[in-house]
Amino acid sequence: MQSSHVIAVGGPPNFRPQIARALRTDPEAIDWVQTVSAAEAAAEQSQTAYELLVLSPLVDEAEAAAIARSFAKRSPTTAVVVVRDRPLDGAMPRLVRAGVRDVVDLSSGLEELEDALGHALAWSESVRNVGGENGNGHARGRVVSVFSTKGGTGKTFLATNLAAAFAERTQADVAVLDLDVDLGDVFAYFGKEPKRSLSEVAAEMARGAQPDEMAELGTRLAENLIGFGSPLDPGAAAITPEATSEMVRSLRSAFAYTVVDATCDYTDHVIQALELSDDVLFVTGLDVISVRHLSLGMRTLADLGVPRDRMRVVLNRADSKVELTAGDIEDALGLKIDAQIPSSAIVPRSINRSDLLWFSERRSPVAKAIADLADRIRQGSEPSEAVPRRRSRRLGGRHERGDRR
Repeated sequence: MQSSHVIAVGGPPNFRPQIARALRTDPEAIDWVQTVSAAEAAAEQSQTAYELLVLSPLVDEAEAAAIARSFAKRSPTTAVVVVRDRPLDGAMPRLVRAGVRDVVDLSSGLEELEDALGHALAWSESVRNVGGENGNGHARGRVVSVFSTKGGTGKTFLATNLAAAFAERTQADVAVLDLDVDLGDVFAYFGKEPKRSLSEVAAEMARGAQPDEMAELGTRLAENLIGFGSPLDPGAAAITPEATSEMVRSLRSAFAYTVVDATCDYTDHVIQALELSDDVLFVTGLDVISVRHLSLGMRTLADLGVPRDRMRVVLNRADSKVELTAGDIEDALGLKIDAQIPSSAIVPRSINRSDLLWFSERRSPVAKAIADLADRIRQGSEPSEAVPRRRSRRLGGRHERGDRR
């Protein structure tokens, strides 16, 4: 812990030593200031960004929220943790919306504080590593997660075909990770079965598997495409966030691209993967329910600390004749759609045959749209910027009323 850049804010006098004990370090290794304004001044004068800012029970909710919002703008890699000395009174949701990573009740014991600070430091590290280098100074791979909170949007279809596009363009092994541990569908797209469960893979990685050994832990789905997932088992136990973090970090150190097929739920292990991702692709369709899920999902991930500039919007079946257009969605939500994939009967045919569309229909408009998206990501283009929100004749008025609830 000596290398961590941590600052504690406020009293009582034993607060700094208490934080040091939780981090298993010396009090002198932690900076300390009395007020939030002093903390902001210290951050401005510091040569490097703080990894962790810990606010004592004497810092009130309004001040805690204000400094969290301030650090979210000036130092987005700094994790803010608020400590309280009594049971929480409902303030946690408000503080989380302001940018606080966690709120800890000291009356529950030191173990909870240790866990919260450890997770906060891990989050800070993951944010700082995104787009950078790994701990050994070598170029690290890119993690692209595909996410939707509504079933049937084409999430797994996009994840598998996008992974194949990366593999073809890089001519190097690409990993595709199916986070659905009980009923994942990634392997079905290739007519294959995983040879190891995710729990087994995570255990091997935790034991120190080297980057050149990672491909052997997965299942080869096609040329230059390695799959990681679990056999179908509705009773399978959930994988822990720690195991997910281990897998994602290990895969990105071994592969130029790792495509994550996330589940439709905000489970802890999915959130962990999304936080470690360089790009989060939200898949939506041309229907009001899908758009509602999209809007809520983007807001939720932003509240959980995933930066908006990592989120991309992919509109699937974009040319469907359903009296709703991509423009309606952009107007209603105030965003730009980053990729549009057309409708085609070849999509269900390829799925039914377990013959990936990228391979069987390479010249189709669907494959070309996926290729364009892959190229944009590979070239490092930024997600489309938000646009001023306008009322859509077909969607906006109804959706805006839902937003105000």
